[in-house]
Amino acid sequence: MLVALNVKDFAIITSSSLELQSGMTTLTGETGAGKSILLGALGLVLGDRASPSAVRDGAERAEISAVFDVSSVNDATEWLNDHSMDQDDECILRRVVAKDGKSRAFINGSPVTLRKLKELGRLLVNIHGQHDHQLITSPDKQRDILDDFGECQKLIKSVNDVWQEWNKTNRTITTAQERLQARGDRLDTLRYQIQEFEKLSIESFDLESIDLEHRRLANATELGELSGNAMNLLQDDPKSVLSQITQVEKSVAELLSHDNTTAEVAELISSARIQLEEAVDTLRQYSHGIEPQPQRLNELDGILSNAHQLAKKHQVDTSELTAFAQKLTAEFNELESMDESVESLHKDLEKITAKYNATAKKLTSKRRKAAAQLEDYLTDAMQTLGMKGGKFAIECSSKPTDTPSATGLDYVLFNVSANPGAAPRPMSDVASGGELSRLSLAVQLITSERNRVPTLIFDEVDTGVGGGVAETVGQQLRKLGDRCQVLCVTHLPQVAAQGHFHVKVSKQSSDNKTLAESRTLTDDESLEEIARMLGGVKITKRTLAHAKEMLAAVDD
Repeated sequence: MLVALNVKDFAIITSSSLELQSGMTTLTGETGAGKSILLGALGLVLGDRASPSAVRDGAERAEISAVFDVSSVNDATEWLNDHSMDQDDECILRRVVAKDGKSRAFINGSPVTLRKLKELGRLLVNIHGQHDHQLITSPDKQRDILDDFGECQKLIKSVNDVWQEWNKTNRTITTAQERLQARGDRLDTLRYQIQEFEKLSIESFDLESIDLEHRRLANATELGELSGNAMNLLQDDPKSVLSQITQVEKSVAELLSHDNTTAEVAELISSARIQLEEAVDTLRQYSHGIEPQPQRLNELDGILSNAHQLAKKHQVDTSELTAFAQKLTAEFNELESMDESVESLHKDLEKITAKYNATAKKLTSKRRKAAAQLEDYLTDAMQTLGMKGGKFAIECSSKPTDTPSATGLDYVLFNVSANPGAAPRPMSDVASGGELSRLSLAVQLITSERNRVPTLIFDEVDTGVGGGVAETVGQQLRKLGDRCQVLCVTHLPQVAAQGHFHVKVSKQSSDNKTLAESRTLTDDESLEEIARMLGGVKITKRTLAHAKEMLAAVDD
């Protein structure tokens, strides 16, 4: 539950520290005093989007921190453990917003993304806003309400997972069919391109070897002359290198016969002569292989020219031609066998659709059971909320389909009859604004009873009710506070009197500035505040007596 909320330099709040208890806490104050601003600060620390207006005028940044006791909140504890942010039984959320609107978020001192802050925030606090009744007429919202009440989340996830699989396969089929329609032209193009590459004998195409052979043949005459000249200098000339080194070898051999310390020199010279003789043999073999081959040279010219033209045409490097040709062949083979692939995909889609329908039917069954229970609860609630004789009916219609949706097969519609004897009709058609507000409140109270979130906040959700109905609403909120922590912003004394604790929010003006502050009231102060809510600015003995009577009735 929420243990403390600390707000600094947010909107018109300079500094506010609010300590909270379990049970029901009511927040009251004059209109515009800053009650919703306080909840706005809490929303910000739970992950709402920040803006520069969040920072109080004259301040550099706004800071909000919320301290939670998570000792009995298993979902939140597991989340913190999974993200290595656990800190005993306490969890601290912190948000800092600069005056340019940029913000930073922290969980137990660790910086986190806004998405993670929202993930954890949803496990800790559930806020019901004063405008929720405007959303309750939406079929999608009605389906979500039913799913929350029926605890259908696991089945919804299963349906969504199968739908994702169906959607992916269906998109693949659509793409394949589009390609199938254009397959003929593409196959002709690929066939022509592959034939072009076949002329290069692309399977054994080695551009480096071809280029080397081409350069050798193109320079055959010059290479022959150079190799011949080298052999002449090494051996054939009377003053060749080999003839001279042979003379040197003889002289060193004679030297060695008189002084064996020259053995190493003799060995080096002998080795040099042998290597030169091997070089001559190699050059001779090379020169025999060098001869002009005009026909082969022309053939290589054609191969290289085609290779460069193809590389330019397909905008690839010549070294990538082999890989590109293999890619074309693979695409050709894929297109040729596409009929079989599409047929196989359709069979897969049929299986997935059957799996989807089976899973969705389970969700439908669970929704219908929940609908029967929820409409009974809401019909009973209408009797205590000023709609005596009214009836609530939930329509949950569905049918198998070849086009699944992420939320299942069902269309959920809330129907209501606010008057005895009248047939229930869609809520948006028959309910007045006040009735919508009361019906929305009834839905929120009933669904909250099943909610595992430890802190529930109701922001002026009692708008449109009064008198005995307001007292009933307060009683239900107090009863809800026995199960979890409830914070309720209200203008109704009947509701405020039901709180276990009472917080007042007020504004103070000084030096042309308006600042808001909040504090927990004592019993006497709470009595005075409820009397103010009953009688206005002037508190009389009669209003005080009425306030005492209301508080005494709660204690009873």
